[in-house]
Parts: sequence; structure tokens; C-alpha cells
Amino acid sequence: MAVIETFGLTKRYGTRRGNSVLAVDEVSIAVEQGQVFGFLGPNGSGKTTTIGMLVGIINPTGGSFRLFGASEPQDLVAVRTRLGATLETPNFYPYMTGLDNLRVAAAIKGVSRPRIDECLELVGLADRARHRFKTYSLGMKQRLALAATMLNDPELVILDEPANGLDPQGMREIREIIRILAGRGKTIFLSSHLLWEVERTCTHVAIVRKGRIVTTGTVAEVVSAGTAALLRAEDEDALVAALEEYPEATSVQRSDNGVVVALTSGDLAALNRYLAGMGIHVSHLAPYRQSLEDVFIDLTEGDFGSMTEIAT
Repeated sequence: MAVIETFGLTKRYGTRRGNSVLAVDEVSIAVEQGQVFGFLGPNGSGKTTTIGMLVGIINPTGGSFRLFGASEPQDLVAVRTRLGATLETPNFYPYMTGLDNLRVAAAIKGVSRPRIDECLELVGLADRARHRFKTYSLGMKQRLALAATMLNDPELVILDEPANGLDPQGMREIREIIRILAGRGKTIFLSSHLLWEVERTCTHVAIVRKGRIVTTGTVAEVVSAGTAALLRAEDEDALVAALEEYPEATSVQRSDNGVVVALTSGDLAALNRYLAGMGIHVSHLAPYRQSLEDVFIDLTEGDFGSMTEIAT
């Protein structure tokens, strides 16, 4: 069963000719029940705007979507009670305790006190529930946001950058919570820059560039879709220059172990012949297993300043 379906979903800001911005450009995806679906893209690629349309705080300007099979406005209002969502920056009262903040959210959602306690246990904040929110670390604030999201025991959980800015311990805590939720049969849709975390956590991904989907599938399918090779040569600068001119190369990157080239063809013998014809004799040429980060950089090259910008 498809929990989320989008059909050419589009959002354009501004109406005057020449002054409008196309934030989401005909996005079509399907998220099936039980999937942990990663929605990936550089800053400004339309991830948060897409989530805003799904949760009902942004109106689409084109296309359509379904949640739990519902698409009509009145039906979407009803089915949205079956989802929980948290945006990138949690909004809580800083001078209230974590428990009292959840009481406010629970009153809005019509949730009883026992459910608040369950959610605090789930995110590991039961022992800090009576501490003021302003004393919480960033990781604790993110976990409290997850607790608030889970108050109504949603079937669909939508998370916008749930581990953004966290240290490794905080990332691990969020990852474990996501795994617990997935183990309980929840469908999870999350946007993230943390590609290594996504590769370890998600079952499926979609990569969006400038508002358009460039690839989607299981994590294994997306990672294995391309072919790459690791090469070493005495004159690395000449090797890089030659690879950048190779017709089958889609990206060339230096690494600590040599030069990695992404290819449209898996014929490494042809690549070796090409380099030999250019007078470059490699000391090492072997298939290279790409990571999700490698694929992401290849597909969104030029949309960000550096790899560090993506990984942090």
C-alpha cells in the first residue's frame, strides 16, 4: 500500500514573469507502507517545500498527491491525523519543562498522560522530563521533538533533518529511535544531509536536484546503478586530466587512495586502452564500490561548495 504518492507535484513562488522561483518541479514519488524513505538533496533543492505541501502548510501550484490514498482536501484533513511530523527547528517554550511542553502538545492532540510517559521513554528523556527545555542539549531538543511527533501514535512519521547539527552520539540516538519506530511498522519519510546515516538507516531513497527527482529506488539499487573505478598512476595530475576528457566518465574525484571515476559503462578494459593511448600507464585499476555519498555528489555536482557542506 502506498502511504505517500506524488504526481508531478510542483511549487512555484511568485507570479510575475521573470521573478518567480520554481522550488519543486514535477516531483513524482511513491512511499510504501513500512519503508524508511530518505529524501535527499542539496540546500535549496525543494525538500522542505515538498514536506510542507504534504503536511498542509504550503499549497501546491501544480500536480497532486495522496496520503493513505486520500487526495481531496476534506479527506486529507482527516488522514493527516494518522501522521506525525517535525520540522528542522523544534518549537517549544524554553522556560517550560520537557514534560510540560509535551502536555501542551498532548492537549492539542487529545492525548492522555500515559501516552506522554511512553513517548518520553521512547526517546530516552524520562529522567530529564522535569528539566526546563532551555537546559537541553541540541540532541535532547531533537529527541523531545520526536516525542511530540509520536504522541498520537502516527502510522506515518515525517522528519525534516532530524539529526542536523548533532554530534556522533546524538546522531546515533536519533538513528536508534528511527530503527525502533521502523521495527514497530511505522512508515518514515525523512529529509537529511547526513548521507552516511541515511545509507545505514533507510530502505529507499530519492535524490532531488533543483526541485526535480534525479533518481529513486532502494538504497542498494541507487548505489549500484553506476559503475566506478579506482585508479592510481605516477602522474596523478595527467591521469585526472585524461579521465576528465574520457567520454564515458561522469565525474572524477581525487581520494586518499587514488582517483575515483564514475562511468556510464563498466568496460574497464576500454578505459585502460584509452589511458594507454594517452600515454598514461596506471599502476592500479579496479572496480570501486560507490557509497550513497559518491552517487549523491555525482548526481548533484555543482549544487554545493564542498563535500564537507554535505556531510556536516
